[in-house]
Amino acid sequence: MRLFKTTCRWTTLSLSIYLSFISPAYAETKTKTGLTLKQALQLTLDHNPELNLYPLYLRKAEADLQQADTYPVPEGEIEISKDEASLTLSQSFELGNKRTRRMGFSNAKQQQLQAEFAITRLNTMAETSRRFYQVLALQKQSSVLETRIGQEKRALNIINQRANAGAVLQADVANMALRLARSENTLEQLRFSIKDAKSYLALMWLGTGNDINHISGNLANLPTLPNEEQLAERINNGLEQLPDYQLQVALLSLAESQLRLAQASGRADFNLGLGIAHDRNTNDQSLILTASMPLNFLSADGNPNRGRINSAQAQQQVSLEQVESKRQELKLALSRIQQNLRKNIQLAKRINTELLPLTVEVLSSTQKAFRQGQYRVSQWIDAQNQVFNLEQDLINSHVRIFNQVLELERTLGQSIVRDQ
Repeated sequence: MRLFKTTCRWTTLSLSIYLSFISPAYAETKTKTGLTLKQALQLTLDHNPELNLYPLYLRKAEADLQQADTYPVPEGEIEISKDEASLTLSQSFELGNKRTRRMGFSNAKQQQLQAEFAITRLNTMAETSRRFYQVLALQKQSSVLETRIGQEKRALNIINQRANAGAVLQADVANMALRLARSENTLEQLRFSIKDAKSYLALMWLGTGNDINHISGNLANLPTLPNEEQLAERINNGLEQLPDYQLQVALLSLAESQLRLAQASGRADFNLGLGIAHDRNTNDQSLILTASMPLNFLSADGNPNRGRINSAQAQQQVSLEQVESKRQELKLALSRIQQNLRKNIQLAKRINTELLPLTVEVLSSTQKAFRQGQYRVSQWIDAQNQVFNLEQDLINSHVRIFNQVLELERTLGQSIVRDQ
């Protein structure tokens, strides 16, 4: 029962966990500007087809448990011949605690179902969040590209003026016009990608992309994480409570209950019957008493269920090995996620505080020098490209940070983001 309560706790927590994962940038329950992450997660919880199947699986598990809690039904037998008629009532008595073992196995199956559903729900909500972040990133890329197109239009006007004055060649005008046309084409393709990504997100609740006007959120508002010591302590202390580890424990419990059931099934049942017979010739009546049970000791191995017992023992050993390997696997996975997260946080910080301000300054100086005739058009374009590329790198690093925080919280089964 302890394990059952634990797996139930994970199922209950999985809803609150993912709603608590949301950073304050997305914490609104309602917005006039677009769909928030919290709303997307709630839509997924309410309408995701895979999650909606769980009540049916639970009903089946409860029915299996109900069936396991049954006793053998008494049997009646009537025999009629030319000279005699008899009626016998018999009852089979299960030995080896078979009913208890059947119920134990059904309970273990139910625990496994609870643990699997907790992970399914976590995975489903994580996938919704990833798709949401992808749309948000595409929207930000579109905004950055629109800004670049505005800059390129202004640059084209300046270059045209310089060309009319004979300061630059018409080839420079054509080159800038080509860059503007390519940017506008990229923007058109990006808008198509946003529409496609919205549809992909809406599939999580069987909706359509047309239902989503705009995604509301700010990738630049990064989540505040605990320091490395606090996070390491939380991981080390809660390793055995991780959802994936709890599933392996549930599978081990199932294997152990299956072994106990196989051993109980190897015990022979005892059948006792009582009846009455009537002789038509003499009109006499007699009492019938029957008793029977399989002679298991005459089988080759002394137990006709030996194969199932051996199979269950092997599965139990597999489950034991998987529990220990899962522990090590989760430790390594969490370490890898933390390393990648630290790397991307450092990269985003460097781009935002060092590289991007420097390239903006270079662009401003280059533009001024170009107007004074000190720089070529190609140098101005190169400075514009550096700013744009760094802005794209910053967006990508922000998305990776959010996804890695999401992966870390998904593995831990709990929120690690501080309130901001």
